[in-house]
Amino acid sequence: MVDLVNRRCGYCDGSGRINVGESAASYQPCPVCTGFGKVRVPSSYGTCPICHGSGKKNIGEFAPRWVQCKNCHGTGWREPPTSCR
Repeated sequence: MVDLVNRRCGYCDGSGRINVGESAASYQPCPVCTGFGKVRVPSSYGTCPICHGSGKKNIGEFAPRWVQCKNCHGTGWREPPTSCR
């Protein structure tokens, strides 16, 4: 059985919501944590090496355009790599 722990959601930085527009009132629940601000991951997981725990990746060439990190699925947490011998 895998030991699961609650960790801060990387995609919304633990707030449970994301800004989807220009005004301060244009927030929606985070699609990763569904508004809770935390995600359940195995206790052995560490910070995602691709997004460095942010849960997002900037794909914008001239201006920031953020998308969900595919490596950790937006959680900011990922299984540690296994070493090859």
